[in-house]
Amino acid sequence: MFSKKSKKFIYKSGIISALIALAFCLEPVQAKAADPITLDQAVTMALSYSPTLKASQHKVDSAKLAEKEAYTYYLPTLDTQYAYKGVQDAPTTSIAGMTFEVGSENTYSWKTTVTQPIFTGFRITSMHKLAELGIDLAKTDLLLGKLDVALSAKESYFQYLKAQKSLEVANQAVRQLEAHLKTSQDFYDVGIIPVNDVLKVKVELANAQQSQVAADNAVSLAEAKLSSLIGWGVDEKVQVEDILRRHHKDISYNQAQHKARTERPELKALGIQLNQADQLIKKAQSEYFPEIGLKAGYNYLSDSPDISDSEYYDNSGWEVQASLDWSIFEWGRTKHKVGQARADKMRITALENNLKDQIDLQVKQAWLFLIDSEKNIITATTQVEQAKENYRITEERFKEQLTTNTEVLDAQTLLTQAQENYYSALTTYNLAGARLQRAMGVGLEPTKIRGKK
Repeated sequence: MFSKKSKKFIYKSGIISALIALAFCLEPVQAKAADPITLDQAVTMALSYSPTLKASQHKVDSAKLAEKEAYTYYLPTLDTQYAYKGVQDAPTTSIAGMTFEVGSENTYSWKTTVTQPIFTGFRITSMHKLAELGIDLAKTDLLLGKLDVALSAKESYFQYLKAQKSLEVANQAVRQLEAHLKTSQDFYDVGIIPVNDVLKVKVELANAQQSQVAADNAVSLAEAKLSSLIGWGVDEKVQVEDILRRHHKDISYNQAQHKARTERPELKALGIQLNQADQLIKKAQSEYFPEIGLKAGYNYLSDSPDISDSEYYDNSGWEVQASLDWSIFEWGRTKHKVGQARADKMRITALENNLKDQIDLQVKQAWLFLIDSEKNIITATTQVEQAKENYRITEERFKEQLTTNTEVLDAQTLLTQAQENYYSALTTYNLAGARLQRAMGVGLEPTKIRGKK
């Protein structure tokens, strides 16, 4: 039996252990709520969660199994057959007027055969190479899906940051208008300004509050989109690092174009399809050649189901057969098959040339958009500084009654618009960088962009 002191110790230890276990259970939930995720983490989480990528991975697994299946056609096959044959009367023969049974009305046979293809006109080789190329094509499709998911994660991340900034601008506008309404109300109370000036401020404040509600809803929607994309579900709260600023990207158009020509998965996929087309041509041409095969078998024959010795049949025997099958004339069927395969290769070549032109255009558009958006940041920065100073001066002049209420409202509207333009320019610039990466066929490597400390 335990002493009272020991029981107390065990009881306290149990409580401490339970609390520690509870802390470990709650830790992931707290991490979701408390730790802001970086852009690289968001991309990694989206890639890990994406159901589309999981489907593409299963496609790769299927292609690998198809290659293993194709390889088995090189190997010998083993077949076995058990058969029964029954006749109404047992076979007989007559000798010197006498009738003798020479067989049974019940015949059981068991045959085992090994078949090995020797030469198939390179058909099996072509089919195996097609399957190997199928793996490469499935992996390329998987890479293409990863690039698209990574781009979606980056777009959602920056759009969420933009929505947060828009809400900050809307909140600031409401605070400024509330402060201005108080000043206007004080002036009206002492008879300095007419009542319609106060009403104008109230109308502008109501408009700002409506914009505030819309901005808050936009934040919730952008948050839900990002949360869903990274696998947290649409109702989970997400905190992200504020990296909405200019990150200079020093890359020329020629560099971007060269990168796209070498890295775009779509071009690699068409290159693989061209190799597949070559193998399909060889597969069609295989019908010009004879097929040579070898069979070896062992047969059992009996009048009893267990294939035991029989007085009528030689119980067992083996056989070997070599065969050559060659289709001599088929009205040009093989020729037409080869022609179809060659035409399909020409079709893929034309698509490849067209895709190169489209990729060049996509890179050009994305690169120019990046350059233009970077210039817009400089303009928007100056615009915000000027709008802030204009609002400050106009507000001070209104307090001294050196300007009108309308001028203050106009200055506040200009400031709100300037700030919105500034954050839009930053968002557009960062999105342009992400889309240029996608146009070049890259974007999975870490960005190493972190928020300000």
